Amino acid sequence: MALLSQARARRQVVRRPHLHGGAEPGRRRRNRGLKGPPGCEDVAVIVSYDQTWIDQRTSWWAKANRAKEHIDSLRRLVGEFRASSPYSLTPEPTGMPGRLAYRLRFTNPVPVVISTTVGDVLHNLRAALESLAFEVARRSQSKPLSSGQEKASAFPICATPQDFARFFTAKKDRKGLYDSRAREAFRAVQPFANLEEVHKVGVALDRTFEDEVRWSELHRLDTLWNIDKHRRLTLMAWWPNLIYWGSDGPSNRRAFPGDGTLANGSILLYIEGADEGQGDELSHDFNLVLTDDPAFSCTDGLTHDLVAVLESWHQHIVELAVFPRIFTIMSRPVAQAQPPPATQ
Repeated sequence: MALLSQARARRQVVRRPHLHGGAEPGRRRRNRGLKGPPGCEDVAVIVSYDQTWIDQRTSWWAKANRAKEHIDSLRRLVGEFRASSPYSLTPEPTGMPGRLAYRLRFTNPVPVVISTTVGDVLHNLRAALESLAFEVARRSQSKPLSSGQEKASAFPICATPQDFARFFTAKKDRKGLYDSRAREAFRAVQPFANLEEVHKVGVALDRTFEDEVRWSELHRLDTLWNIDKHRRLTLMAWWPNLIYWGSDGPSNRRAFPGDGTLANGSILLYIEGADEGQGDELSHDFNLVLTDDPAFSCTDGLTHDLVAVLESWHQHIVELAVFPRIFTIMSRPVAQAQPPPATQ
């Protein structure tokens, strides 16, 4: 945690920094369009879609819109749970004069309805992708799909270009199911897509596809969806986002790390010193985080609030990347599709 010393009315703040670059979840990007390589600003582009791709009655839009409704419901549920004061941070004396320990207590577990609503968001977002993949397969063929082809249709989420190439030959009925245009569309939204492009111009050669996939919205969605679908409810926990106190001038108080844990009864931090006319209570704000998220880490990962994270995944799929890129490429005549890279 970093300490920012501020005077009264500005507050003394302990905040966890954002540890990974990019737009903060929940914050809308200024420009909409196709997403550039990591570290680059998004560029607004004008695109032309076959209007059937944006028909709100289609299954992919129905699922995506339903996911948004669940996100809105989740925001309300988390707000109500937060208002019930499910955690506290209480000062306790220590054996050292002038030093207080701030003990973390959790009084209420995360309600099951929050966990199941998270699952509803995950399932509808993932189903939107599967529905879209089926339609892409249907439009890749000149005749109705066979029952085997219908079962073989799937939305690829691959960590490397090699995994992506294997996806199209993994099942007998998937061979030839997707035409060159469809493969180009799918490739444009893969976790490795941006890094693959910058590697072509000799940039970021020290970054690997396996490292990059951890931050991919699609990979993270797919991981949590599989956990919720096959194993258990998604795990989540409260995580400190902002801790602060007030003073009448420069503060005499200094913050020090606690015991390094975030369990019930943990010492979150120590405070040494006191400010005249001020009590010992600290103001604080915690995020409810998805600890199953591959990008979550206590030391080098993301610790954003789950509502903001899920909203950012929805935005990535519907507004910023997946739908726009696939709709744009699939709206071209087949002859305009780009050939696969020679390394495929």
